[in-house]
Amino acid sequence: MTSIPNFFSIILILCGFIILYLCIRIFRRYELVVRWFGYMLFSIGIWSLSYGFELSSTTLEQMLFWQNVEYLGIVLIPAFWLLFILKFTGRDKYINIKNMIWIFIIPLITLLLVWTNNFHHLYFKSISIDHSESFPLLSVEFGPWYFVYTTYFYILLALGVVILIKKDRNSNLIFKRHNLIILLAAFIPWLANLAHLLGFRPMGHIDITPFAFILTVFMLSIGIIRFRLLDIIPIAREKVLEAMKEGLIVMDHLDRIIDLNPEIKIILSISEESLIGKNIDSVFPNQPELFEYIIGRKDGRIKIELQRNGYPIFMDVSIKALFENRNSYKGLIILTRDITEQVGIENRFRIQSDQLITTNKLKDRLFSIIAHDLRSPLINLNEVIKMMNSGMISDAEFKLFIPQLSKNISYTTGLLENLLFWSRSQLQGEVIKQLYFNFKVITDNVITLFDHEIKEKDITTENNLDPFSLVYADMDMIQLIVRNLISNAIKFSKHGGTIKITSIIKGKDFIMCISDSGVGTSLVNQKKLFEQETFTTRGTDNEEGTGLGLLLCKDFIDKNGGKIWVESKIGIGTKFFVQIPNSPINQELLDR
Repeated sequence: MTSIPNFFSIILILCGFIILYLCIRIFRRYELVVRWFGYMLFSIGIWSLSYGFELSSTTLEQMLFWQNVEYLGIVLIPAFWLLFILKFTGRDKYINIKNMIWIFIIPLITLLLVWTNNFHHLYFKSISIDHSESFPLLSVEFGPWYFVYTTYFYILLALGVVILIKKDRNSNLIFKRHNLIILLAAFIPWLANLAHLLGFRPMGHIDITPFAFILTVFMLSIGIIRFRLLDIIPIAREKVLEAMKEGLIVMDHLDRIIDLNPEIKIILSISEESLIGKNIDSVFPNQPELFEYIIGRKDGRIKIELQRNGYPIFMDVSIKALFENRNSYKGLIILTRDITEQVGIENRFRIQSDQLITTNKLKDRLFSIIAHDLRSPLINLNEVIKMMNSGMISDAEFKLFIPQLSKNISYTTGLLENLLFWSRSQLQGEVIKQLYFNFKVITDNVITLFDHEIKEKDITTENNLDPFSLVYADMDMIQLIVRNLISNAIKFSKHGGTIKITSIIKGKDFIMCISDSGVGTSLVNQKKLFEQETFTTRGTDNEEGTGLGLLLCKDFIDKNGGKIWVESKIGIGTKFFVQIPNSPINQELLDR
C-alpha cells in the first residue's frame, strides 16, 4: 500500500491515537457507566484513525478498505451514545436484552450493507476518486439505506439529548455544568454532519463530521480534567443520597440551598418539588441557635424542635462549614436526623425514673410509718394489758386508759386500712372494678364509723347528698377516699364545729364537697397535700396523722378518672372537692 500523508490525515491520525489512549485509561480506571463512554470514544477513535488513513491513501482499493474500517466505528457511535446517556442519567431499567437488540440491529445491518455494497449498492450508489483537490479523495453518491441509517443516527442522538435535558432540570448547580458540557459536545458533530448533508462543505469532499467528533472528545476531556466530569456521575451521587437515612442540605455562601436529598423532604414533610435556590430559613424557620452557627460559619451539633402536621418533631442537626482556604467560605453542609422517637423514649425513661424515685421515697416513708406510727400504739396497748394482768394497775385505773387506747386503736385501724389498700393497689396493679353505686349510702356508712369521734368533739354533720346520687367508679376506693376526707375534717374541726357534705351535677360529672369549719390550712401547705413528699400536722385535740391518707385519695381518684382539689382559709375552714364520673341513669333522674 502506498500513502501520501497530508495535513488533514495527520491531524485525524494523531487525534485517533490520542482518543484510543484515552479509551485505555478509561477502561483501566472506570467501570459501569463510564465504560459506555469509553466505548463511544473507541468508536470515534476508530473513525478518526481510519478516515485519516483514507485521506492518506492514493488508490481506490486502499480508500475502500479504510472506509470499511471507518464504518465499524461510525455505525456504533449513536448506539453507545444512547447507552451512555441512559446509564449517566440512571435509567438502567431500559438497558435490557430486548432494547439492546433494537438499538444495535440498524448498526449491524448498516455495517453489513457497507461491507457488501458491491453486490447491491444500497448504501453507496457509486464510488469514485476525485483528483480535483491537492490530494485524491473519495467521491460518493449515497443510496437509500444511507438515509435510513442517517435518520436512525439523528433519532438516537436527539433521544439522548432529550433525556439529558430532562435530567438537567432536577440537577443541582454542580451537575448542571456537567450536563451542559455533554450537551454542547453532542451538538457539535450533529451540526457538522447536518451541514455536510445540506451541502455546506468548506473542505470539498472531506467530511468535517470526524473533525467535529474530535472537538467533542477534547471538550469532554476538558470536562473530565477541569470539572471531574466522570469522577462522580449524577446517578451515583443520587444513589448515595437516596440510600442515606439522614437528611442532607448543601448551602452556598449566600445561605441558599444548592442541593438536598429526598430524606430531608420526608423528615420535614415537604411537598414542594424543588427547594433549590431558596434560603435556608424556608426549611428551618424560627431556629435562632441554628442560624447562630450558620451566620458564624462554624461547625457544631444541636437539637432543634419543629412542627410537622401540627405535632412537634425533634431533629439532631450536624453543621459543617466548607472553606476553600482559611478565609474563603464556600458554603455549609447540614446533616439532619429525626430523633422524635428517641426523644419520646428518653422522656418516658425520665418520667419512669422520676416515678421510681418518688415511689422509693414513698416506700421509705411507709416503712417509717410501719416502724413508728403503727408499732408505737400497739406497744402501748400491749404494755397496759401486761400491767393489768400483773396487777400493777386496778380495774378503775385501767378504765382511765380506755379513752386514749380507743383513740390509738382507731388511729391504728385507719392506718392499717390505708396501708392495706395501698399495698393491694401496688401488688395487683391498676385493676379498677368500676360499677354504679349510691354515693349517699357510702357517706352515711362512713359517718357512722366516726360516730364516737363526732360526739366527743360535739360536731354537727350534715349529709345533704341527693338520695339518688349514683356514680360510676370503684366502690372500695371511693369509700376509702370518703373515709379519709371525713376523718380529716373531724381531725381539724374545733369542738362544736360543723361538717357539711354537698354535691352538684356538672355535665357528666358528679362533684362532692366535704367542708368543715376547722382551723384551715395555708396556701403553702395546700400545695403539699397531694404530693409524694408526705407531711402531717396534729389535729385540734392533738390527733396524730401520717399524711398517707390524702396521697391515697389523689392516687385512687386519678385511677377512677376523677379529680380532687382543696380550698381553705386559715381560721375559717377547709373544703375538699371530689369530681367523679356519674351515670346516665343519674342524669335522667335529676332531669325529672
